[in-house]
Amino acid sequence: MDKPEVDQAIASPPKETEETDGTEADARGARRSPFALLHDNASKSRERVTEETFRFPGFLESLTNEDTTRLLYYDMNHKNRGMAVIFNHENFDWKTGMNQRVGTNHDVENLKLHLGRLGFKVLVFQDASASELRRNLELASKADHTDSDCFMCVFLTHGDDGILYARDSTLDLQELFEFFRGEKCPTLIGKPKLFLIQACRGDRHEIGVDPPVDVTDSAAPEDEWVTVTDSGTRPTIPAAADMLLSYSVVQGYYSHRDTAFGSWYIQALAKVLALHGTTMEITEILTLVNQLISQRAVERCLDPRMVGKKQMPCYMSMLTRKLIFMPKK
Repeated sequence: MDKPEVDQAIASPPKETEETDGTEADARGARRSPFALLHDNASKSRERVTEETFRFPGFLESLTNEDTTRLLYYDMNHKNRGMAVIFNHENFDWKTGMNQRVGTNHDVENLKLHLGRLGFKVLVFQDASASELRRNLELASKADHTDSDCFMCVFLTHGDDGILYARDSTLDLQELFEFFRGEKCPTLIGKPKLFLIQACRGDRHEIGVDPPVDVTDSAAPEDEWVTVTDSGTRPTIPAAADMLLSYSVVQGYYSHRDTAFGSWYIQALAKVLALHGTTMEITEILTLVNQLISQRAVERCLDPRMVGKKQMPCYMSMLTRKLIFMPKK
């Protein structure tokens, strides 16, 4: 018996025609990879956009290659390199509950040596109280920096979320940065202002491989060589140009300090400054510091749970040009 014509119609595929209303093509396009479609759209965009049709707004329109080259680097040809103020906190009042930061004086000597070689005038304040620290920062911000290339401030202390410890109490980091905003420090407008902070920023340990005897700056009594942490801080970043904030550790974690050699962060920074301080751009220097510290891990420590723990520094740059500490003539 012959099959009904309707079955033949069902079994036979529809014939393709040369002319369509676009529905089939649209369906096939919908089934294509979105990345393929994106590539097609990008190709069409490149065909439409030319140098003549694209325009920059405002002052960017007239900016030349010579202009951008001139704007690329900070002027480091002033009479003086600038002031480097170090607040070193080794001892704390009993009411703070903070233990002695054994090894921090090694950091001070390292910084004095290598910053001095770069031409900085280094000033060290030892175990300053909160009021003394504020007062000295205010005086530094109001000093005449007209003949200086830049300004640097280093904090070596204990810390926590958004705060640093002075000898007798805590300080808010944002408050300290405020002294150096443009309206309060006119002779540093347009000049780099660098803040280096060796302190913890939390109570967690980075997990990783192994390095020396380590403790934390919130830890118990310290042996003659162990690694410790500087219990840490998460500062609010000031919305100010030409500032760079460099932290010994990322937010939420401990920062390590060897009681015999000083903090990991300052050790690495001093080494990189010794090798490349006058040739590398500052963010390249800090990136290399990050790399060196990322390769370390706690080897010796009073707390066995810390063995194998790691540390990762970070920096936040609001610099508007490249900064190189070129040798003074």
